[in-house]
Amino acid sequence: MTQSMSEAKKVEAKQSKYYLDPSWKSLYKLGAASLALCGALGFVLFLMGLRMTQYASGVVSSPTSSLQLLSQHQLLYASDASLWIISDFFLIPVAVAAYLVLRPINRSAVLVGSALVLLYVAFDICVTELNSLTLISLAQGFASSGTAALQAQYVAGATYGTAALSVQTVFSFGIGAVGQLIWSIVMWKSFFGRGIAGLGVVANILPIFGAAASIMPASGLALILGVAELLALPVGAVWAISVGVKLYRYTRHPAVPELTKTQQILEK
Repeated sequence: MTQSMSEAKKVEAKQSKYYLDPSWKSLYKLGAASLALCGALGFVLFLMGLRMTQYASGVVSSPTSSLQLLSQHQLLYASDASLWIISDFFLIPVAVAAYLVLRPINRSAVLVGSALVLLYVAFDICVTELNSLTLISLAQGFASSGTAALQAQYVAGATYGTAALSVQTVFSFGIGAVGQLIWSIVMWKSFFGRGIAGLGVVANILPIFGAAASIMPASGLALILGVAELLALPVGAVWAISVGVKLYRYTRHPAVPELTKTQQILEK
């Protein structure tokens, strides 16, 4: 009897890693849809990032040059910041769903990962993107100023924002990526499979390295980190869509834990 109960517990523990609580099914589907939308936005942001990199190449980094650049491409930069904010909001149900799905494998690790992702969402919206939109607003006033004295006031207002933006970008890229990297590691033993988990590790290591690109002085290493920063978006987009599709399919046909067999063993 004792041996049968021990075998039953092993079967139940093994199967529980692939079990989804049906009461959260709607949230899982919302998380899957949000991941797909994040992936689609990732490709758009990647293309916009290439265009912005092209415009910014060769421009000396200073408050005045930054305002001039922003004033010349206000729509592009405003759209980029707005899309980042939208994608950040999509990550909120994803963070909750990821915790619920992966907690049977490693509750503590997944809790830390989801907390870091939610921290990223708050920081990116309230600090980084808000600062970007503020600079765009200052750039608009800078461009419409009729005198050098008025322009100097806008430049003074933008000095802190331009100086802080690079550091803010490091945190925005790094915090969320670390949280999602934890998810990817935990996914290794989940129904997502090692393929998606491995892709997630790569997709989230890239932005961690790429985050340092904005504060690195011009060098060969800075160029490599810049490439990692750019590749992080398309690779991350593919990973997000893959996770979303896998999660949606699994909610339709979840692996049912063998509770019936467990009960049969206990009854013997």
